[in-house]
Amino acid sequence: MSSENVFEANSLGPATSNSSMPTPDSFDQDFIDEANAILKNAAELSRVLVGAHQSAAALVVQGDWSTIRKYFSLSEKYAAWAHYNVPATGYGSHSWMLTQPGIVRLTQTELEAHPQWRNFGRESARHPPMRGWLAGSIRGKDGTSWGLLQLSDKYEGDFDHRDEAAFARLLALTSSALEGHWLTRNVKQARRS
Repeated sequence: MSSENVFEANSLGPATSNSSMPTPDSFDQDFIDEANAILKNAAELSRVLVGAHQSAAALVVQGDWSTIRKYFSLSEKYAAWAHYNVPATGYGSHSWMLTQPGIVRLTQTELEAHPQWRNFGRESARHPPMRGWLAGSIRGKDGTSWGLLQLSDKYEGDFDHRDEAAFARLLALTSSALEGHWLTRNVKQARRS
């Protein structure tokens, strides 16, 4: 499948409906807008770069799952889930992944055997099924966890070390972009004070 065809067949789902910050000021809103653009691009680019049918990128502000913003990118194989946008709640493997410093690469068998696997809890009948997992927490240089980037259902076979290396580069770029926009927000707020 050519990259042009991948983009044409792609379904970039809407963000989950949660507010990223309870009472954002104009500087917060600028950051939220930039973060949303970064997450949309990270979801789409990671899926196409590695060659997977599913990708999701999520921003979890200060570990507060009630503020999660999550974007899905799905190939035409998952067209039935194109409008799935139920917010994640920090349950099972998603919550565990945010505490991990590196990338996790699991086959479907390894994923289902993992002690944190909960099969999406109450959402198991509605959530797109997973077929293996390549995931990493989005972290700032100081270790701050910004959220999560993940892939599932590689086009052919299981995720391998080459996929992990490409994914790691995009994860680092996503982390740097979010951190840069956050620092810009802080500088603007400090100048206003």
